[in-house]
Amino acid sequence: MPTYTPVFEANKKAYDSKQFRAIVNEGSSRSSKTFSEMQLAAYISQHPEIYGGKEISVVSPSLPHLKKGARKDFLDVAQDWQFFREDDFNRTDNLYTFKKGYIEFFGAEDAKKVRGPGRDILIVNEANLISFETYTQLAMRTRETIFLDYNPADEYSWVYNVADKPGNKKIHSTYKNNRGNLTKWQIEEIEGLQEIDDNLWRVFGLGLRGVSSETIYTNWKIIDHFPECEQVFYGLDFGYNNPSALVKVGIRDKKLYAEEIIYETKLTTNDLTDVIKIMGLTKSCEIVCDAAEPKTIEELKRMGLKATPADKSVYDGIQFVKSMPLYITRQSTNLIKEAKSYKWKTDKDGKVLDEPVKFNDHALDALRYAAFTKLSKGKKKWY
Repeated sequence: MPTYTPVFEANKKAYDSKQFRAIVNEGSSRSSKTFSEMQLAAYISQHPEIYGGKEISVVSPSLPHLKKGARKDFLDVAQDWQFFREDDFNRTDNLYTFKKGYIEFFGAEDAKKVRGPGRDILIVNEANLISFETYTQLAMRTRETIFLDYNPADEYSWVYNVADKPGNKKIHSTYKNNRGNLTKWQIEEIEGLQEIDDNLWRVFGLGLRGVSSETIYTNWKIIDHFPECEQVFYGLDFGYNNPSALVKVGIRDKKLYAEEIIYETKLTTNDLTDVIKIMGLTKSCEIVCDAAEPKTIEELKRMGLKATPADKSVYDGIQFVKSMPLYITRQSTNLIKEAKSYKWKTDKDGKVLDEPVKFNDHALDALRYAAFTKLSKGKKKWY
C-alpha cells in the first residue's frame, strides 16, 4: 500500500471537493509540498475510472531545476507505487503517458510550451520564481485546477494574491508535516534557524510570509540568456550534505553576469570533476574555488582542471558584488532563491551587523569567490 503524506491528503480533499480553481501550497522548507503534489498527480492518473484521463502539466522556473525536483519526485513515486514502465516515459520530451491521459514536465523558460496547447491540471513548482505574465499564460490554457507551491520568502509577491483570493484554497504546511521523512541533520538545520535569524525561521521553519529585512543583494535582475562577455570564469563552493555550487561569472561594460551551472548534493571530488567536464568546461576555464579546501583544489588540478583558491574576504567581497549591476539568468533557480533571502545579521537590539546570515548561500558564495578574486585585484576600494 502506498504511504501518503498529510499534505497529499489535504490537497486531495481540496481537489475532490471541486470547489477551487487554484489550490496553493504555501509552507516551509522540506514540508513535502512538491512531493505531495506529485503523489496526487500520480494518484489521479492511476484512477481514470474516478477522474477520467487527465492531461497534467508540471512546470518549474527552469527545466534543469524541474529534472532534479518535481520530475524526480514523480519518478520516485512511480517506482515506489510500482507502476513505472520505461516504455511509457519519453525522456526526451519529458512526457509520461498513461492508458488515459499523460503528465508532461517543462520549464517556464520554454515560451513555446508556456503559450502552447492547454491541459486539464496545472502544477507550478516554486511559483514565486516565475513571472505573473508567465503564470497568466499558463492559467488561461488550464481547463480545470491549478496547483501552486512555494516558500513564502518574498515580502510581496503575486502568488499571495492568488493564495488569498476568494474561491481559491491555501494549504499551509511546515517541515513538521514531513518529519518522518527527514534526517536528523535536516531537522537540526531547519530548527537551528531559530537561533540565527527570526525572518529565516519564520519563512523556512514556520512557513509564514517574509517580512521586511536587511536584504544584502538588491542590485540584481533576471535575464533570459548569458551574453558574450569580456571575461568569463567560474566560482565553486564545495559541499557534500550541502550542495556543491558552480557558477559561471562574466563581466561586460562594468556589469556582472551570473549563471548557475551545478547545484547538487552528495558529489565526491571524482563526481564533481565528471559533472564539470560534462557541462563543457575545458582546461582553459579558470575555476575559483573555496580556499578552505586546498586538498580538493589540488585533486581537481590533478584531474586536468584549472582550479585556483579564492580570496574569501566576505564583507569586501559582498560590497564588490553590490557595486555593479548584476544580471542572473532565468534558469539559475537556486541562485535566484538565495539572492531573495540573503541578508545581514542583526543583534538583539536590531542593529545591522557587517556579517551575512550563513544559510542558503552556496551559489552566492561561488559567485562572490569568482567576481571578487578575479576582478578586484589592484583596485582601490571605491566600492
